[in-house]
Amino acid sequence: MFIKDLVFQVEFSAYAEAHFCKDFGKKYKGRQWVETRRTIGETLERAFGVGGTSLIDVLKFSFEADEGIFKLDFRVAGTEFSPKGSGNRVIFSLSNRTGKIVVLLVYGKGHVPKKQSETQWIMGHVKEVGLG
Repeated sequence: MFIKDLVFQVEFSAYAEAHFCKDFGKKYKGRQWVETRRTIGETLERAFGVGGTSLIDVLKFSFEADEGIFKLDFRVAGTEFSPKGSGNRVIFSLSNRTGKIVVLLVYGKGHVPKKQSETQWIMGHVKEVGLG
């Protein structure tokens, strides 16, 4: 298992806030985005419990460093979509050594250019944040 049974400290990166969270806040007015963001944080705090489901995928993991980059599917509060069907994703780095999770990206399928694969787009942004 890649994720240890810990209660993780979760923080949203300035990059995620500036580039993506702001978009969701504009699109989903009122409590929808506030509630969704809180739920994302709470879900990631207990990532071990969700790690065995289809909601979290491993993108890259280093056993030596005991850390990796993962993708979480989520849905916006008050919408009818399933987390997978919504097309909304969170990319986060997780360190089992420090017990810390940093949200790197929060995006919907509409953020990914049609001429680029989702994985290429993700890794390009992860490199921009400085973790690639």
